[in-house]
Amino acid sequence: MIRHAITISLVTIFIQFNISGQDIFRINTDTISSFDLLYREAEDTLMIGKKKKKKKNVFFGIKSKKGFIRSTRGRNIIYENFYYIKNPEIKNKYAQEIFFYDKKKKKIVKTKEIIDDAVMMHGPYKKRVGDQIIEEGIFYYGLKHDRWLRYNSSDILQNKEFFSIGWYNESVRFFWDSEKEKLKEIIPKRFGEKQGIYYAFHNNGKLAARGEFAFNNPVGTWTEFYSSGKKKREIKFVDSDLNLNKSFITREWNINGKLIYDRALFIKK
Repeated sequence: MIRHAITISLVTIFIQFNISGQDIFRINTDTISSFDLLYREAEDTLMIGKKKKKKKNVFFGIKSKKGFIRSTRGRNIIYENFYYIKNPEIKNKYAQEIFFYDKKKKKIVKTKEIIDDAVMMHGPYKKRVGDQIIEEGIFYYGLKHDRWLRYNSSDILQNKEFFSIGWYNESVRFFWDSEKEKLKEIIPKRFGEKQGIYYAFHNNGKLAARGEFAFNNPVGTWTEFYSSGKKKREIKFVDSDLNLNKSFITREWNINGKLIYDRALFIKK
């Protein structure tokens, strides 16, 4: 098997894959330059404008209702105060987590789609152990937004994160067009590192590739798609210092959807 060095352009750095086949992303003809990227990153970091609260229980212009959860953990009593809306809308279909209050389970759950018997979180959220706040933030249509803080039982700040419509605030979007209507890439970033689910799109809007980053490195299985929407190939990343070939194709299909390579069957032979 011939090995090719495959380079994927993500933000201003490159990730090297040692796998067989062609470039996993065939959408790099319009790659934005580093200069343009720095400008766009400052200008377009998935932010939405803040709106002042004018009416009681109105957040981002939407009327919300109060919710309350009381639970126990060992000897501690945990309280969660939140707001919700009954008519959910998906504001970011590529968000990795959407939060709902499950009325049957009587707890807050996270998913990637609208679920039955649940109401969508929308507005301020506070979690307390007794009188001590241990977590607080705000939701926008089920998505974490703006500043989120976590404290320990001694009221010492443990973690501070910034979100924008479900994405880490540093996340960057690329577009095929200057009007910013046709997405090209969504690059998740946290504390300066690529962290989370990455998406690439064909010029026709169809998904081109999807995979996950952890601390700047691709992990798990990445999937590439034809512009028709059919799968093209799957690539597995192995986190092992002893394995020189850290990535390999596991399966590949032709443009008609026929499986033309399966690594599991190939190894058996």
